[in-house]
Amino acid sequence: MTFNLPYGFDFLHSSELMLLIPLALLVLLGYWKKINKKHIFFHALVIFLLVLALAAPYSAEMSTPKTNQTGIIIISDESASMELLKKGVSEEISEKLGTRVPVTVTTVSGIHTSLGDAIIQQASPESYVLVVSDGQSNSGTPVEEALSYCYKNNFPVAALIPRTEKEDLSVEIDGDNEAVIDNEAFYKVNIRKATEEKMSYQVRITVDHQKVMEREITQTGRIESIEFNHTFETLGPHTVKATLHPASISVKNLDYFENNNQYMKSIYVTPKPEVLLVTNEPGSPLANTMKEVYDVRVAGSFNSLNGTDAVIIDNQAASTISDAETRSLRDYVTNGGGLVVVGGDSSFDYPAEKTYQNTEFEELLPVTSEPSNWRGGRNIVLMLDVSPSTLQSNGIGGRVLDDILSNAIVLLESELLKDARVDVITFGSKGQDITDGFIDVSKESNRLWLDAEIRKIMPSGDSTSLERGLMTAQTILKGQNKSAEAEIIIVSDGGIGSEGESDDRFERAIQCAKNLHESSGIGIHFIHIHAPKTTRQVTSKGQYYAALFMNKIGLSKNYNRIEPGERIKISFSENPEESEARDDEYSSGSIVVYDPKHFITRNISDINHDVLGYNEVTPKPEANRLVITRLGKPIITVWRLGLGRVAAITTDNGNGNGIPWAASLYSGNDSLIITRTLNWAVADPEMSEEIQLKVPDLKMNQPGRILITTGKEGTPELYFDKKPMEITSIGNNMYESYVTADTFGLHKISETPVDANLTEEVMYDTFGAQNVSWRPAAVNRPDEYTYVGENPLFRTAILENGGKIYTAGDVYSKILEDASTRTEKQILTKVFYTKNFLALAFLIYLLYTLHHTYNTRMK
Repeated sequence: MTFNLPYGFDFLHSSELMLLIPLALLVLLGYWKKINKKHIFFHALVIFLLVLALAAPYSAEMSTPKTNQTGIIIISDESASMELLKKGVSEEISEKLGTRVPVTVTTVSGIHTSLGDAIIQQASPESYVLVVSDGQSNSGTPVEEALSYCYKNNFPVAALIPRTEKEDLSVEIDGDNEAVIDNEAFYKVNIRKATEEKMSYQVRITVDHQKVMEREITQTGRIESIEFNHTFETLGPHTVKATLHPASISVKNLDYFENNNQYMKSIYVTPKPEVLLVTNEPGSPLANTMKEVYDVRVAGSFNSLNGTDAVIIDNQAASTISDAETRSLRDYVTNGGGLVVVGGDSSFDYPAEKTYQNTEFEELLPVTSEPSNWRGGRNIVLMLDVSPSTLQSNGIGGRVLDDILSNAIVLLESELLKDARVDVITFGSKGQDITDGFIDVSKESNRLWLDAEIRKIMPSGDSTSLERGLMTAQTILKGQNKSAEAEIIIVSDGGIGSEGESDDRFERAIQCAKNLHESSGIGIHFIHIHAPKTTRQVTSKGQYYAALFMNKIGLSKNYNRIEPGERIKISFSENPEESEARDDEYSSGSIVVYDPKHFITRNISDINHDVLGYNEVTPKPEANRLVITRLGKPIITVWRLGLGRVAAITTDNGNGNGIPWAASLYSGNDSLIITRTLNWAVADPEMSEEIQLKVPDLKMNQPGRILITTGKEGTPELYFDKKPMEITSIGNNMYESYVTADTFGLHKISETPVDANLTEEVMYDTFGAQNVSWRPAAVNRPDEYTYVGENPLFRTAILENGGKIYTAGDVYSKILEDASTRTEKQILTKVFYTKNFLALAFLIYLLYTLHHTYNTRMK
C-alpha cells in the first residue's frame, strides 16, 4: 500500500502509515461509545502526528550549494603528438595569470596520452580546469566520458588548442588479420594529415615484400583512404605493408615524424572451410558463389557432419528432412556448427500441405513459416525532458518527471511501437543518448531492458535546451537507413522558451527541427505535460512555446497538450491515398538493410536490385532481422543457438528451378550480403588441429590481447618471441594473454620457441608458406603517432559538455572572469520533517493538557 502527500511530499517508511487504520477504528469506537468528542479529537490528532513522524516524511528539493573557485589548473599535454603544435603555450598562460590568480600546471607526457584520466583527476568544484592539448587521447578513460562525468558533477572544464605549426602524415591499414586461401581479402589504407594544407606524396603497398600498388596522391583534407584487395594463394603467415614517401628532399620540414610513414599488418591464411551444401541444384548461383569461397561438398541429403564448418540447406522440403537428421543438426549447431537455410518454392511456407511450421526442424530456425503482418517498423527517437523544472510537483502527488517517464513507458508498451527500433535521448542542458543507438523493441528482452533504463532516469543539467536534444537526434538518425521511416517524439513540460532577448535557443531549436522535417522527412511529435508552475512555458502573448514551436515547423497537428496523470495516444497512421502511393513506389521486392550494426550488414548501405519473390516468414522474438523488403518482409534473419549460428535466407538460390527470385543477389556488389551471411555462419578457421588464435595488430610498448581457443584439456602452452606467455582462462576452453613488444616488425606466437623478430625477407626464406605451426604478430609504432594534428571531435565534446574553447587572443581577457564565477551545482536533496511533526504533536498535547487541567481543576 502506497501513501503520497501532494506537493512532492513522500514517506521514507510508508508502511508505518498502516497504523492509521487502527487509529481510525479507535476514533469510530470512541464516537460510538459517546466519549467526549473534543477529547477524542485532540488525542487522535496527537497520535496521527506521531504516526506521520514515525513514517519519516520528506520532500525532494533541488538545492544549489555555492562554492567559490580558488584557482586555475592547467592540464598541459606534452605528449609526442604535441610536437606538431605551437610550444610553450601552457607556460606562457601560467606566467601571465600567475600574478593574478593561483595557477597550477600538471603535465601529460610520453608516448601514451591519458587525457581523460588527467581531466577526472584534476576537475573539482573549487578549480577551473583549462586543457591545453590537441585533444588526441589513446589510453585510459576516453575524453568524452571524462567530460561527461565533469558535466554531470558541474566541474568546469575549458580548452585551448594551440595552432598546428608542423605538417605530418601517418598511415594505417584496416582489415582482417585472417584470410581464406584463394579468396579475395579486402583492406583499406588510411592516410591521416595534421593540417588541411595541400601536400603531395607517394603511397606504396606491398604483400610479402612484393609491390602490388603504387600511387601518387595530392591531399588537402585530414584523411585519405585507399581500398584494395588481394588473393593469397598459399597457407600460413603473410604480411601487408603500406609505406609513404613524401614528395620532397627536405622530408623533415614536410613530414615531421618518420616512424609513422609505414604500417605492417600480419595476415594468417587458412584453408578453405569445409561446407556441406544440401541441394537439388548443384549448379545454382548460390552453389557457384560458395565454391569460390569454400571447400564445398554437395549432397542431396545429410551425411556425416564431422569436420564440417557449416551446413547450407538449399530449398529442401520439410518432408525430406527426417527427425533423426534434425536431431543430428541440433547437436551439431548447439556445439558450435553453422547452419544456413535458403528458401525457394519447396521450403519454409512451401508446399502448402507440408511447410516447416510446427516441425522439429523449424525449432532450429530464427523464423516461423507463417506470413508476417509487420510492415517494417520505424526508427523512433524518444526525447525526454530531464531539466530541473521537471522536479516540480504535478499537483496529484508526484512530479512532472514521473508523468514524462510514465508516458514514455506507455508509448514503449503500445502497439504503435511494437515493431519499431527505438533510441531514447534525454535533454536538459545537453542531449544524451542513453541507449547508445537504436534497439529493436520487437524483442521482449530489449523492451524490458529499455523499460528499466527509462525508470532510472534522473534530472540533469541546469536548463532546458531542446536544440541540444534535436542535434543529438539528428546525429543518430544520420547513421540510419534513409529509406526507413523515422519519427521524433518529444515529451516535455514545455519550458522551452527564451529567458530574454539574448537567449536564442528557442529559435535555434525551431531551425534544427525544420531541417530535420523538411530536409530529411522526419516526423516530429510534441507531448506537452501541462505544469502551470513551469517557467519559460508561455510567451508574453499567452501562447504556449511548445505549441508555437510545432506551428513554426508546420506540424501543429502533432502537438498534444495533456494534464498530469493523463496518458497520450499518438497515431502514425497514413491515409489510404498515402499508403497506396507508398506501396506503388516501393515494389514488394525492393529490399533494404534493417540492422546496419551487425557483422553481416556493416558498411552495406544500399542493395541495388529487387528480389522477385520470397518466402512468407515471421522472425522469432529473439532473432535479428538484418535485411527486409521495404514493406517489412524478412529476407535475412539470424540468431544464435547454443554455441552455433543459424541464418535464414528467405529468398531463393538465384536459380529457382528456372524462374529465379533473387538472381541479382548472387552477382556484383549485392552478392556481398550473401557471402557475409555464409561467412558469419561458418566456424572460425583453426591455426592447427587443436589451437585457434585471434591476433590483432600490436603497438610498441602497449599490451595487446591475444584470444585463444583450444579443444584440448588444460591450459595451452604458447610462446611469444621464444618467451612463455602468461595465459588466463576466461571461459570453457577459452583463454587470453597480453603480450608487449618494444620493436617494430614481425614477432611470433608459436607452440614451440621460434626465433623472434625476423625481417619480412628472412621470414619467408626461413619458414616458408607451408609452415603453419606459428602465427605472425605485426608490431607498429604507438597510437600516439597515428592520429596527428588537432582532434576535430575534441572541440565538440568540450562544448556539448558545457565547456568553453578559448583562443590565444581571448584567453587572458575571458578566463579570469569565467574562473572567478561561482559554480552552482544543482543536486537533489531530501528534506525530512520528522522533528516538525514531533514538535507539533508535543505542542498540541501540551496546550490541550494545560487547557483541560485549567478547566477541570483550577476553576
